[in-house]
Amino acid sequence: MADRPIERGLADRLVSAVAELGGGVPVDLDRVANALGVSAIVRAPMIEDGRTTWEGGRPRIELRDDRPAERTRFTLAHEIGHILIARDQTVARRTRDLHADDVETLCDWIAASILMPRRWVAGYAGRDQYNLSLLRLVAHRADASMSAAAVRLAEVGNRTCVLLRWQRSPTRWLVVGQAAVPREYAGNLQATPETNTILDQLPNRRDSWREVTLGIFGDDVSLLATAHADRIGSTCVSLLTALSPS
Repeated sequence: MADRPIERGLADRLVSAVAELGGGVPVDLDRVANALGVSAIVRAPMIEDGRTTWEGGRPRIELRDDRPAERTRFTLAHEIGHILIARDQTVARRTRDLHADDVETLCDWIAASILMPRRWVAGYAGRDQYNLSLLRLVAHRADASMSAAAVRLAEVGNRTCVLLRWQRSPTRWLVVGQAAVPREYAGNLQATPETNTILDQLPNRRDSWREVTLGIFGDDVSLLATAHADRIGSTCVSLLTALSPS
Protein backbone atom coordinates (compact mmCIF):
# COMPACT_ATOMS: atom_id res chain seq x y z
CA MET A 1 0.00 0.00 0.00
CA ALA A 2 1.15 3.51 -0.71
CA ASP A 3 2.08 5.84 2.12
CA ARG A 4 0.87 9.36 1.45
CA PRO A 5 -0.42 11.97 3.93
CA ILE A 6 -3.73 12.47 2.11
CA GLU A 7 -4.53 8.77 2.42
CA ARG A 8 -3.51 8.56 6.06
CA GLY A 9 -5.44 11.71 6.96
CA LEU A 10 -8.62 10.74 5.17
CA ALA A 11 -8.46 7.22 6.59
CA ASP A 12 -8.16 8.55 10.14
CA ARG A 13 -11.07 10.95 9.61
CA LEU A 14 -13.38 8.27 8.29
CA VAL A 15 -12.44 5.57 10.78
CA SER A 16 -12.94 7.92 13.73
CA ALA A 17 -16.63 7.97 12.81
CA VAL A 18 -16.96 4.21 13.32
CA ALA A 19 -14.29 3.60 15.96
CA GLU A 20 -16.79 2.53 18.63
CA LEU A 21 -19.03 0.43 16.40
CA GLY A 22 -16.87 -2.68 16.25
CA GLY A 23 -16.89 -3.47 19.95
CA GLY A 24 -13.13 -3.72 20.54
CA VAL A 25 -10.38 -5.83 18.99
CA PRO A 26 -10.87 -8.09 17.10
CA VAL A 27 -13.33 -5.71 15.48
CA ASP A 28 -16.80 -7.09 14.74
CA LEU A 29 -17.07 -6.14 11.06
CA ASP A 30 -20.60 -7.51 10.70
CA ARG A 31 -21.66 -5.18 13.49
CA VAL A 32 -19.96 -2.22 11.80
CA ALA A 33 -21.57 -3.05 8.48
CA ASN A 34 -24.99 -3.38 10.07
CA ALA A 35 -24.59 -0.01 11.79
CA LEU A 36 -23.76 1.54 8.41
CA GLY A 37 -26.96 0.20 6.89
CA VAL A 38 -25.48 -2.61 4.80
CA SER A 39 -28.44 -4.64 3.56
CA ALA A 40 -26.51 -7.90 3.09
CA ILE A 41 -23.02 -9.42 3.05
CA VAL A 42 -22.98 -12.17 0.44
CA ARG A 43 -20.23 -14.66 -0.40
CA ALA A 44 -20.27 -15.77 -4.02
CA PRO A 45 -18.04 -16.97 -6.88
CA MET A 46 -16.51 -13.88 -8.46
CA ILE A 47 -13.31 -12.65 -10.10
CA GLU A 48 -12.57 -9.71 -7.81
CA ASP A 49 -12.13 -10.10 -4.05
CA GLY A 50 -15.11 -7.89 -3.25
CA ARG A 51 -17.51 -5.23 -4.46
CA THR A 52 -20.19 -2.94 -3.11
CA THR A 53 -23.40 -2.20 -4.93
CA TRP A 54 -26.26 0.10 -3.93
CA GLU A 55 -29.91 -0.84 -3.92
CA GLY A 56 -32.53 1.67 -2.86
CA GLY A 57 -29.86 3.84 -1.26
CA ARG A 58 -28.48 0.97 0.84
CA PRO A 59 -25.11 -0.74 0.25
CA ARG A 60 -24.79 -4.45 -0.41
CA ILE A 61 -21.38 -6.14 -0.09
CA GLU A 62 -20.33 -9.18 -2.10
CA LEU A 63 -17.19 -11.15 -1.18
CA ARG A 64 -15.34 -13.80 -3.15
CA ASP A 65 -16.12 -17.15 -1.59
CA ASP A 66 -12.80 -18.98 -2.08
CA ARG A 67 -10.41 -16.61 -0.32
CA PRO A 68 -8.74 -17.33 3.06
CA ALA A 69 -10.64 -16.00 6.07
CA GLU A 70 -8.09 -13.29 6.91
CA ARG A 71 -8.07 -11.97 3.36
CA THR A 72 -11.86 -11.99 3.21
CA ARG A 73 -11.97 -10.08 6.49
CA PHE A 74 -9.61 -7.42 5.10
CA THR A 75 -11.71 -7.22 1.91
CA LEU A 76 -14.85 -6.67 3.97
CA ALA A 77 -13.13 -3.83 5.85
CA HIS A 78 -11.98 -2.44 2.47
CA GLU A 79 -15.56 -2.43 1.15
CA ILE A 80 -16.70 -0.70 4.34
CA GLY A 81 -14.11 1.93 3.41
CA HIS A 82 -15.91 2.54 0.11
CA ILE A 83 -19.16 3.00 2.03
CA LEU A 84 -17.57 5.47 4.44
CA ILE A 85 -16.22 7.51 1.54
CA ALA A 86 -19.62 7.59 -0.15
CA ARG A 87 -21.35 8.62 3.08
CA ASP A 88 -18.96 11.51 3.86
CA GLN A 89 -19.70 14.30 1.39
CA THR A 90 -16.50 16.21 2.14
CA VAL A 91 -14.30 13.16 1.56
CA ALA A 92 -16.36 12.11 -1.46
CA ARG A 93 -15.68 15.51 -3.05
CA ARG A 94 -11.95 15.30 -2.27
CA THR A 95 -11.65 11.85 -3.80
CA ARG A 96 -13.84 12.49 -6.87
CA ASP A 97 -10.88 13.33 -9.09
CA LEU A 98 -8.53 10.67 -7.74
CA HIS A 99 -7.44 7.83 -9.99
CA ALA A 100 -9.30 4.60 -9.28
CA ASP A 101 -6.09 2.98 -7.99
CA ASP A 102 -5.65 5.81 -5.49
CA VAL A 103 -9.18 5.31 -4.19
CA GLU A 104 -8.47 1.59 -3.78
CA THR A 105 -5.29 2.44 -1.88
CA LEU A 106 -7.24 4.79 0.38
CA CYS A 107 -9.72 1.99 1.11
CA ASP A 108 -6.81 -0.30 2.01
CA TRP A 109 -5.64 2.31 4.53
CA ILE A 110 -9.16 2.55 5.91
CA ALA A 111 -9.37 -1.25 6.20
CA ALA A 112 -6.12 -1.49 8.17
CA SER A 113 -7.27 1.39 10.39
CA ILE A 114 -10.60 -0.30 11.09
CA LEU A 115 -9.06 -3.68 11.91
CA MET A 116 -6.29 -2.21 14.07
CA PRO A 117 -7.46 1.06 15.66
CA ARG A 118 -4.69 3.58 16.26
CA ARG A 119 -5.13 3.68 20.03
CA TRP A 120 -5.00 -0.12 20.27
CA VAL A 121 -2.01 -0.67 17.99
CA ALA A 122 0.03 2.24 19.40
CA GLY A 123 1.29 0.16 22.31
CA TYR A 124 2.71 -2.45 19.95
CA ALA A 125 4.02 0.16 17.51
CA GLY A 126 6.02 1.81 20.30
CA ARG A 127 8.00 -1.32 21.22
CA ASP A 128 11.78 -1.12 21.06
CA GLN A 129 12.10 -3.82 18.41
CA TYR A 130 9.89 -5.09 15.61
CA ASN A 131 10.19 -8.78 14.82
CA LEU A 132 8.12 -11.61 13.38
CA SER A 133 6.83 -12.61 16.81
CA LEU A 134 5.39 -9.13 17.36
CA LEU A 135 3.88 -9.12 13.88
CA ARG A 136 2.25 -12.51 14.43
CA LEU A 137 0.90 -11.35 17.81
CA VAL A 138 -0.70 -8.19 16.39
CA ALA A 139 -2.15 -10.09 13.44
CA HIS A 140 -3.55 -12.83 15.68
CA ARG A 141 -5.15 -10.47 18.21
CA ALA A 142 -6.68 -8.31 15.48
CA ASP A 143 -7.75 -11.33 13.39
CA ALA A 144 -5.87 -9.77 10.50
CA SER A 145 -3.12 -10.83 8.13
CA MET A 146 0.55 -10.30 8.84
CA SER A 147 0.65 -8.04 5.78
CA ALA A 148 -2.04 -5.76 7.19
CA ALA A 149 -0.30 -5.76 10.58
CA ALA A 150 2.99 -4.74 8.96
CA VAL A 151 1.36 -1.82 7.18
CA ARG A 152 -0.36 -0.62 10.34
CA LEU A 153 2.75 -0.92 12.53
CA ALA A 154 4.81 0.96 9.94
CA GLU A 155 2.26 3.75 9.78
CA VAL A 156 1.48 4.18 13.48
CA GLY A 157 5.07 3.66 14.61
CA ASN A 158 6.48 5.73 11.72
CA ARG A 159 9.19 3.08 11.37
CA THR A 160 10.37 0.55 8.83
CA CYS A 161 8.28 -2.62 9.00
CA VAL A 162 8.56 -4.19 5.55
CA LEU A 163 7.20 -7.70 5.12
CA LEU A 164 8.49 -9.79 2.21
CA ARG A 165 7.34 -13.28 1.27
CA TRP A 166 9.77 -15.39 -0.73
CA GLN A 167 9.52 -18.49 -2.89
CA ARG A 168 12.53 -20.54 -3.99
CA SER A 169 12.62 -21.02 -7.76
CA PRO A 170 15.07 -23.44 -9.41
CA THR A 171 17.62 -20.63 -9.73
CA ARG A 172 16.94 -18.08 -6.98
CA TRP A 173 14.61 -16.71 -4.33
CA LEU A 174 11.73 -14.61 -5.70
CA VAL A 175 9.65 -11.98 -3.89
CA VAL A 176 6.07 -13.25 -4.19
CA GLY A 177 4.41 -10.95 -1.66
CA GLN A 178 5.15 -7.63 0.00
CA ALA A 179 3.65 -5.17 2.44
CA ALA A 180 4.63 -1.74 3.76
CA VAL A 181 7.34 -1.35 1.12
CA PRO A 182 8.25 2.32 0.49
CA ARG A 183 6.59 3.60 -2.69
CA GLU A 184 9.89 4.09 -4.52
CA TYR A 185 10.78 0.39 -4.13
CA ALA A 186 7.34 -1.25 -4.35
CA GLY A 187 7.26 -4.11 -6.82
CA ASN A 188 10.95 -3.79 -7.68
CA LEU A 189 12.82 -5.63 -4.93
CA GLN A 190 14.85 -8.75 -5.64
CA ALA A 191 17.44 -10.85 -3.84
CA THR A 192 21.09 -10.27 -4.61
CA PRO A 193 23.32 -13.34 -5.09
CA GLU A 194 24.58 -12.87 -1.53
CA THR A 195 21.04 -12.83 -0.16
CA ASN A 196 20.13 -15.91 -2.18
CA THR A 197 22.92 -17.73 -0.33
CA ILE A 198 21.80 -16.35 3.04
CA LEU A 199 18.20 -17.49 2.49
CA ASP A 200 19.38 -20.93 1.36
CA GLN A 201 21.37 -21.31 4.57
CA LEU A 202 18.63 -20.21 6.98
CA PRO A 203 17.66 -22.81 9.59
CA ASN A 204 14.26 -24.37 8.96
CA ARG A 205 11.37 -23.13 11.11
CA ARG A 206 13.46 -20.92 13.35
CA ASP A 207 13.32 -17.14 13.35
CA SER A 208 16.74 -15.59 12.93
CA TRP A 209 18.30 -12.19 12.27
CA ARG A 210 20.37 -11.54 9.18
CA GLU A 211 21.88 -8.57 7.35
CA VAL A 212 20.82 -8.87 3.71
CA THR A 213 21.09 -6.86 0.52
CA LEU A 214 18.31 -6.31 -1.97
CA GLY A 215 18.55 -5.33 -5.60
CA ILE A 216 16.17 -3.01 -7.42
CA PHE A 217 14.95 -3.95 -10.88
CA GLY A 218 16.38 -1.62 -13.51
CA ASP A 219 18.71 0.13 -11.07
CA ASP A 220 22.33 -0.40 -10.07
CA VAL A 221 21.63 0.69 -6.48
CA SER A 222 21.30 -2.00 -3.83
CA LEU A 223 19.70 -1.75 -0.40
CA LEU A 224 21.04 -2.92 2.94
CA ALA A 225 18.43 -4.38 5.27
CA THR A 226 18.20 -5.86 8.74
CA ALA A 227 15.90 -8.86 8.37
CA HIS A 228 14.15 -11.16 10.82
CA ALA A 229 13.46 -14.25 8.73
CA ASP A 230 11.68 -17.57 9.02
CA ARG A 231 12.22 -20.22 6.36
CA ILE A 232 9.92 -23.18 5.88
CA GLY A 233 11.33 -25.35 3.11
CA SER A 234 11.09 -23.49 -0.18
CA THR A 235 9.21 -20.53 1.29
CA CYS A 236 10.40 -17.76 3.55
CA VAL A 237 8.95 -14.71 5.26
CA SER A 238 11.20 -11.83 6.29
CA LEU A 239 10.51 -8.66 8.27
CA LEU A 240 12.85 -5.80 7.42
CA THR A 241 13.34 -3.39 10.31
CA ALA A 242 15.97 -1.22 8.61
CA LEU A 243 16.27 -0.42 4.94
CA SER A 244 18.80 1.94 3.38
CA PRO A 245 20.98 2.34 0.27
CA SER A 246 24.20 0.35 0.71
